[in-house]
Amino acid sequence: MTASPAPRIVVALDGPASSGKSSVGIAVAQRLGLRFLDTGLIYRALTALALREGVAPEDQPAVIALIPRFELADDGSGRLARVLVDGADETDAVRSHEVDAAVSAVARQPDVRAALLGLQRRIAAPGGIVMAGRDIGTVVLPAAGLKVYLDASVGERAGRRIRERGLDPQGDEAAAVREQLRTRDAADSGRAVAPLRAAEDAVVLRTDGMGLDEVVDLVAGLVVAAETGGAATAPGVAGEPVAGANRPAAGTPSRSRPSPAPAAREPLPRVLEVAMRLDNQQTMLVRMVARIAQWIGHALAAISIEGLENIPRRGAVIIAANHASNADPIYAGAWVSDALRTRRLHWLGKRELFFWPVFGWICALGGIHPVDRSSADIEAYRLASRILERGYVLMIFPEGTRSPTGALQEAKDGVAQLALRSGAQIVPMAINGSDLVWPKGRRFPAPFPRRRVRVRIGQPFLVADVVPPATDRRAAKTAATTAIMGRIAELLEPRQRGAYAGAVRASATEGTARDPA
Repeated sequence: MTASPAPRIVVALDGPASSGKSSVGIAVAQRLGLRFLDTGLIYRALTALALREGVAPEDQPAVIALIPRFELADDGSGRLARVLVDGADETDAVRSHEVDAAVSAVARQPDVRAALLGLQRRIAAPGGIVMAGRDIGTVVLPAAGLKVYLDASVGERAGRRIRERGLDPQGDEAAAVREQLRTRDAADSGRAVAPLRAAEDAVVLRTDGMGLDEVVDLVAGLVVAAETGGAATAPGVAGEPVAGANRPAAGTPSRSRPSPAPAAREPLPRVLEVAMRLDNQQTMLVRMVARIAQWIGHALAAISIEGLENIPRRGAVIIAANHASNADPIYAGAWVSDALRTRRLHWLGKRELFFWPVFGWICALGGIHPVDRSSADIEAYRLASRILERGYVLMIFPEGTRSPTGALQEAKDGVAQLALRSGAQIVPMAINGSDLVWPKGRRFPAPFPRRRVRVRIGQPFLVADVVPPATDRRAAKTAATTAIMGRIAELLEPRQRGAYAGAVRASATEGTARDPA
């Protein structure tokens, strides 16, 4: 007998009002061929029916008796967005102002909420659905294959509503929107029954400053990873796995088991959070540390630096470098910081660095921003985007981790996505020979025999100039990643070109390849 295919994933998508749950959920479901349900529609349908029948919201037994009379149907696109009452389409009725005014009174009744659990779980039971609400991951579907909690500040969410309604951001109506959201948040999170909160095993995405397409990409990546058992990566966070993405492919809610909650992160010392300024001013301490790092770099190897003049002195810049050694930050940063003079160099670095005595303080003051390598640190991606939006300089190692052989590894597409979204200039940097000074796996550098390290900085370019027009999003990221890594490979010794040796050969046919002597 041929085994029947396993049911597809059940995704619980929660978050406060105006966090984008419906827009993101609909887009993700359409992209991945899943069904979608905004559970708020269930409460609206029940409220509309209660109003029609003259049933008071507080009369819980009478309201519960109405539940079997309505059902939700597919609108033809996979969305369970049609409301059928006694077999007749009553979808338009659930959007009335009367329902708007009464739905909260129905939804806050504990017996009504409990009675609706069975309906919601029956809808989810076949799998293949994204279900959005405020208590899906915690109450309705606690065994969902993937739980995502979309969050954003009140200011961000209010701004979205204000723009949608075309209101004056400084006007009284806009102020009322902000106050309504604050009040709604307090009520949702403070209610006795099913309070609004993220499930312990949910992936929390804070979406301030992120566009819809960007959030959809992130959530869709999480869904694909959860279904396939792979590791999802956060764009811009150099290939680190997303927390919770290695759950087994989801079955029905009754059969799956919730993943264990991720370990709580130890908070950074408050003094370091204050020190990690997001500005463009290089301090005297940074210049002093850069000079000390240069001295250390010279002590470890005979070093030469070429092309510092190629780094633009204005506008958003991404310096993309290969990563083969623990010494790379010294060779990549010390001379660049010095050459930038007043401009500050920003980095994304592993969070563990900030707990080292003294060194953590130097990292914070030196423009390094922490990345949690045990999760998809969405904050880090948002921070990288903000750095570029403000026209600053960002240093990235696109491979995400040190190469065990010194040769280029396949790069993650985070740097390409940042470049495509920001329009920043890309400056390729090749660090030749650092792997021989301090190879991966050694606790300390190897001072003998004395090695030569040659840092070569190439000409800046825009990915828009190398990505063919009318390229779809996925193909554009692939083309941009290949172009960036190919420019780095051109500046590397042949032995270090690794996965991108072919990109150099392609460029060489155009007369652009340059082999180091």
